[in-house]
Amino acid sequence: MKKSGFSLVELAVSVLIIACISTVLIIVLRSNLTTMKFGQKHMDFNQKVLLAIRRIFYDIKRINPVLVVNTHYGYAIKNEQSGEPKPRKIFIRKSQAPDVNKDELEFVIDSNLDITDIYNIMYYLKNNKLQRDVRNNAGQTTTETVLENVTAFAVDNDPTDIKQIFVKLSVNDPVNKMKRDVDFAVRLETDFVYVDKRDL
Repeated sequence: MKKSGFSLVELAVSVLIIACISTVLIIVLRSNLTTMKFGQKHMDFNQKVLLAIRRIFYDIKRINPVLVVNTHYGYAIKNEQSGEPKPRKIFIRKSQAPDVNKDELEFVIDSNLDITDIYNIMYYLKNNKLQRDVRNNAGQTTTETVLENVTAFAVDNDPTDIKQIFVKLSVNDPVNKMKRDVDFAVRLETDFVYVDKRDL
């Protein structure tokens, strides 16, 4: 009479095959998780840099005055009562230290809703943090960190095009070993804005 069932050798081979397959699956899964974590950190890093760029870009764009219909003058700059447009300045203060890109960018914007709602905004680098100071009409200043681990912040105008501002950022994440250099330009859309460039 023949007995049914597995022999000890067959059972050992089956366990060995299952162990090998499980080991391969675990290695593949861990590799995928590591790649996914790195990808997530890379995405978060790029997202922070992108948000800082957007902040600077839209702040500078808000310098452009808004034209409104005026009964006395036909068109006028919103929030300017005299009817004569006042030029708006962008101050660029350049660092004179060699191989140092630590400039300052300062300008005034308004909310286009109320003449009392005017802000002086300044961007500068301090302790490897890109700072944004906002000072209101009452002289109160609030400071916020726009981006951390910034190794360089440079601002300049285009000598051949007075309506173009260039901004350069270098960001370094030493923990995750990531670095990003960003150059972008902001175009001013009006003749009422001009650049005043000085040395720090």
